Amino acid sequence: MLLTSASVFADVKIGQKAIDFSLPSLSSPDQTVKMKSYKQKTVLLNFWASWCKGCKKEMPFLNKLASDNEGKLTVIAVNIDNKKKKANDYIDKFIAKMGGTSKIKFVYNKDKSLPKAYELDAVPCSLLIKNGKIIKYYLGSFDEDNEKVLLNDVKKALK
Repeated sequence: MLLTSASVFADVKIGQKAIDFSLPSLSSPDQTVKMKSYKQKTVLLNFWASWCKGCKKEMPFLNKLASDNEGKLTVIAVNIDNKKKKANDYIDKFIAKMGGTSKIKFVYNKDKSLPKAYELDAVPCSLLIKNGKIIKYYLGSFDEDNEKVLLNDVKKALK
């Protein structure tokens, strides 16, 4: 079930500027991903952990979303595992399952500074960002019952 809750997102307000970050890529270890690089773009910022069943369940959908909207929407998945190896092990298996490629930009945030800045208390959770501003937030995993909500929101954001 997909929920949005102001009490869980105490610091997230629709229209607020997205928090800038620079985090190491899990997909390309020599690179960093910077939010400021997407200031004039549409981004789905997803928070996840390898131990989270809902997070793992929604990854194929997020990958398809990124693939179907390549060049228009960037999906950045922020991992908050305590150990980077757990995140990398999951990503390796996930990419293999997806045929050896993924359109998701996986990044690592060991100290959890980004979810803390948003006062985020749960995963999975996602923020839809357009032109550097939050336009929607989602708490809970995307499943077949609520994927249409996100698809509709993305369609509107890409207009």
